[in-house]
Amino acid sequence: MVPYLRKLNRQNQVYIRIAIIVIFCVLLTLANLYYTKVNPGGVDFLVNWTGTRELITNGASPYSSDTTQMIQNNLAETRAMDGNTEPRFSIPLYGILLLAPFALIKDFVFARALWMTILELAVVAVILLSLKLVYWKPRSFILIAMYLFGLFGLHGILPILDGNLIILMALSSLLVLILMREKMDELAGIMLAVTTILPAQMALFVIFILIRVITTGRKRIIFSFIGALGLLLGFSIAIIPNWFLQFLKNFINSYQGINPGSPGMVLIDRWGSIGNRFAIIIAIGIGLMILFEWWRVYRAEEKHFLWTAMTTIVLGTWLGIKNSPMNYVILYPAVIMGCALLYERWKGRVEGIITTLFALLFFANWAIFLLTLSSEYKPGISSFLFIPLPVVTVFLLYWSKWWVLQSKKVEFDPTLIELQSK
Repeated sequence: MVPYLRKLNRQNQVYIRIAIIVIFCVLLTLANLYYTKVNPGGVDFLVNWTGTRELITNGASPYSSDTTQMIQNNLAETRAMDGNTEPRFSIPLYGILLLAPFALIKDFVFARALWMTILELAVVAVILLSLKLVYWKPRSFILIAMYLFGLFGLHGILPILDGNLIILMALSSLLVLILMREKMDELAGIMLAVTTILPAQMALFVIFILIRVITTGRKRIIFSFIGALGLLLGFSIAIIPNWFLQFLKNFINSYQGINPGSPGMVLIDRWGSIGNRFAIIIAIGIGLMILFEWWRVYRAEEKHFLWTAMTTIVLGTWLGIKNSPMNYVILYPAVIMGCALLYERWKGRVEGIITTLFALLFFANWAIFLLTLSSEYKPGISSFLFIPLPVVTVFLLYWSKWWVLQSKKVEFDPTLIELQSK
């Protein structure tokens, strides 16, 4: 009788937890709905929502000029932006699989509120999985600082409000690394295929992972990636046979419209030919650094591999591939790994430093944002925002590089970097 009661109590606890999570999600969605009703925005989501909805309801290509015009009309109606630019649907067609459930909702405001809820939960998941990746259990005050920075910091809250897919791609990349470590190769290959929904932002990561799995003989990852990507491409061709050419046209137009897009482009815009030479030097230098790190990681152990994966993502933001500081949520796992490695080396002596670091990043990014609202490049997005998070993250990773290479621990140990709340 007693074991039965214990089992029943455990089941009740599960049901209570599920109920709490559901209630929390409902309340969060209601709060988001209140926000979206009085605050226009969500440009990135509106573009993808409109393109997907036009395909589902009217059978129109999301890449067509008519759909692009519909996007402009919706942007004007919702006052989401001033109309000086021409956003267009520029993700691979199979990206609609993520957006279709929301595109079925006719009311954009409600759909945006639900999408924001998904992204907010995804940011929480990114932080949790980043800690899981390095087996780090921080003390409560570090964890609070981490979540405040992640959710309410500039690089977290802006993509949430904009409805940016980059948050889900950050989550997907983390799942790839964790699934690879857990030897769940088929799922890792599938998640790697999912990351191709944002090809420009995720290209270096995908290439690095493919090189790694090829050199280490992880054939199941290769086959599952090819199979999953093949299914996604086949699905797209079945809907619109020539979708790729249409996508390529829109992608190129959207890519060209990103200004400045990289620190090198900032130098070119401000210093002309002199800036162009500096931009080339930076791109070549960063490219050589990435290639060198890739060469060093050939058949390396897990810790060095994960370090290189994070370094690849961070250095890629300065390589010259056009990007936006609004996409820097992709760097969250790297900065958390850098802090975890710092603690692994110095233990409790750096707890205050880590907490202060998150606080400084939080306030510095918001200060730059608020002081440069009239940025000539993009309203509210200053070119100075290319600097703080990538520079700090690179510093943390390279500061710990010697420890990664020399440490006798070739893997992150569940008991090695664990801070217990006392």
